[in-house]
Amino acid sequence: MQKYFVPYFLRMVALSSIFERLVLLEAEARCPPSKRGRPRELSDSEALSVFFKVLRTGMQWREADGDVHYTTLLRRMHVWSKNHVFDAAYTRALKTYKRLCPTTHYCVDSSYVKNAFGRECVGKNHTDRGRKALKLSVVVDQHGIPHGICCHPGNRPDVCLLQDTLRSMLVDVESRPLYADKGYDSRNNRKVCHAAGVQDRIFRRRTTATRRTHAKRIVVEHTFAWLKSYRRLLHFYDNTPVIFRSFVVLALGNILGRRVDGVRSSDFSNFGVE
Repeated sequence: MQKYFVPYFLRMVALSSIFERLVLLEAEARCPPSKRGRPRELSDSEALSVFFKVLRTGMQWREADGDVHYTTLLRRMHVWSKNHVFDAAYTRALKTYKRLCPTTHYCVDSSYVKNAFGRECVGKNHTDRGRKALKLSVVVDQHGIPHGICCHPGNRPDVCLLQDTLRSMLVDVESRPLYADKGYDSRNNRKVCHAAGVQDRIFRRRTTATRRTHAKRIVVEHTFAWLKSYRRLLHFYDNTPVIFRSFVVLALGNILGRRVDGVRSSDFSNFGVE
């Protein structure tokens, strides 16, 4: 029997069962069906499956499979994003994860996302001959699991992003070391770390960097590499960063769910549900 090559992004089109359950619970609580008008033709589970397929494969909305028009899918995505369904589900999962895996230190960094059709939150990327881009900034723990996500224009330097990135954290900030590269080195950022209650471990400018220097900070680069496996996140296709950020949170929730899907322990039996 002849075997055909199936790309990796098509083999991994199934969402993590743990995060899928949390998203459906939040969608039912925050976006219940209306008691008036026509009943919904698209269930929440079917919509979430299409959302993840669009995220994983990067297909256009008009190419999505379903019994409803693609504008219905896009409208449901806007409603869920407006009501913070993905953020609430990821926060619940993250709180349970923190109890099972306590945080030892934080790492912060940002990455450029090339712009395709975005009109808001874009700026010229000086590393790409002035083409417009969006900058995604995250705060991760020692395992590369993000605790905070925010979007900025591509022309904003890293030194100006630390305060907004710390404010975007979905869980309480603990008094742990915060590692950052030389792009974040400034007196104001050290004051921001002190005010937030984290220990300043920002690398100094005009110092020699070695492999050992970045041994703990490298996990944030792994996080950006994981996100690049989701083809929808390779470019900024939406007009505003609202839908893009929702796709990012959906991808991170899948990554977090995959981390614990294979664990056979009673600690994960009610993961994120309590």
